[in-house]
Amino acid sequence: MRALGYCTVAVLAAAMCPLAATTQSSPSPTPGQSTFSVFFQLTHVGTEEIRVEETDLGWTISSTGRVAGPIDLTIRQFEMRYDDAWRPQALSIDAVLGGQPYGVQATFTDTSAVSEIRENNETYDKVDPISADTVVLPTNFFGSYEALAIRLSTAEAGTTIPAYIAPQAEITVRLNRTTEQRIATSAGTIEAHRHFVTFLTRGNPFDAEIWSDAGHRLLRVSMPTMALDIARQDIVSLSARQESVRNERDKDLYIPASGFNLAATLTIPKPPDTALPEANNSDDDSEWPVVILVPGPESTDRDETYSGVPIYGNLAGGLSDQGFIVIRYDNRGIGQSGGRIEGATLLEYAEDVRSVVRYLRDRDDVDDRRIAVVGHDIGGWTAMLAASKERRIAALGLLGVPSTRGAEFVLEQQEQMLARTEISDEERLMKMELQRRIHDAVMTGVGWDKIPPEMRTQPAPWFASYLNFWPADVIQDLRQPMVVAHGDLDRQIVPRHADRLVEMGLARDRRVETELVRVDNLNHLLVPAVTGEVDEYPTLTKRTVSAELIAALGEKLREVMEPRR
Repeated sequence: MRALGYCTVAVLAAAMCPLAATTQSSPSPTPGQSTFSVFFQLTHVGTEEIRVEETDLGWTISSTGRVAGPIDLTIRQFEMRYDDAWRPQALSIDAVLGGQPYGVQATFTDTSAVSEIRENNETYDKVDPISADTVVLPTNFFGSYEALAIRLSTAEAGTTIPAYIAPQAEITVRLNRTTEQRIATSAGTIEAHRHFVTFLTRGNPFDAEIWSDAGHRLLRVSMPTMALDIARQDIVSLSARQESVRNERDKDLYIPASGFNLAATLTIPKPPDTALPEANNSDDDSEWPVVILVPGPESTDRDETYSGVPIYGNLAGGLSDQGFIVIRYDNRGIGQSGGRIEGATLLEYAEDVRSVVRYLRDRDDVDDRRIAVVGHDIGGWTAMLAASKERRIAALGLLGVPSTRGAEFVLEQQEQMLARTEISDEERLMKMELQRRIHDAVMTGVGWDKIPPEMRTQPAPWFASYLNFWPADVIQDLRQPMVVAHGDLDRQIVPRHADRLVEMGLARDRRVETELVRVDNLNHLLVPAVTGEVDEYPTLTKRTVSAELIAALGEKLREVMEPRR
């Protein structure tokens, strides 16, 4: 879940085991140098300059860089050499990790990795069994993922690839599926391949995304459970935008906000002769009701793409067919939007929603008495706050939204995650207690001395506002009608959250409507599922938001927003 919270998961652990792998041939990448940005909790924490070169003996991947935050790594020189069949030959690392010198010199045979390791002013040797065609991935040296991107770029779903987490142990990376992704930049369109993989570590496997371009080069590494994202700079610049889905009537535009512009996509309804006859009840047939799709603070694109499902992109297309103008946008500092995220709290994100409302009021095709805000997941909290501040918002839609206080919700999410791991009850309790101490330190500013040094990084301001957020405090004062929608198979934010939100809405002093939409067999991504569990996401066969849910949401929003008389 995107809202797992600060420091809930440590960076790649050393508890790993060797597993079987499938051998495959690898293509030749396009040589050259690239700059990558490293993000932790959506905050930019460093860069890495990566070069891939072809040599007489094979291929060399090298890099230098600096990453701050909890990683605290300076890469003086990283170099990994492969032969022309992409079998590992030698690894050299010269770095400073946590303020201490760190180095690895390793050579490889078909069966073993022989390493000399320099750590904490001590030097020791280590030998690990490996596969002949293993990909070498030392933790937090992201240049090494170039080799994994090359291997994945021609692999088929179900392929397993041995990966040596140098100098620890060999694991297996399983390719679950690959999708195509178009990224629009000022220099043109990048055709990307988005590889959904699972790192099969001992006791705690986790999902990740590895992106490659048409030249078999690395574009992005995304590890949501670790709050890590590494992306090539040409796709994270303000001129770049990922296009997960493109609806027939989409139009891109920019919306003035507080000193910057929000990049958005407007989806207009079908012409009146083809739209639903009951969809537009205004006096002027050129005016339409509007739905603003509100991103959460951890959103990475305006389509709200998660596990390959463009949730907002699908909602925009479906709701426009229902007779709504729909607008979705990149969060400030994300995608093509301006602004910065460093100082933003939930209130600042709510002010961005109000900027979108102001823009819509000036459009001739908008019925400004029927503007609804709809949020999925934590985006629902931002939508709530915006509705509490903006009188021009006529209705609120909440899709798979948590109902508890933020700090309580993070603990619930972590408990669910730990339940899927093979650790002892004692260790599980220790991790939960650590999370509580982190919450106390974030909310009060004291107690950081009781937190492990590697977790004492300053969290993003939105996280403190998130921990303190309590939906009941906001809902009790809302004057807008609410539509709460939830999938009965949601195992990330379980359906009881929808029931509690409805109870809060019905308990309001005002006589205002609160409607519940429950759809069978839908998971948290609002798509049909069998179990609804997170580990089912990579194997989902249908990856579009349920048409039944979209139709029900559109119908309820039309009912609760009175047309202009």
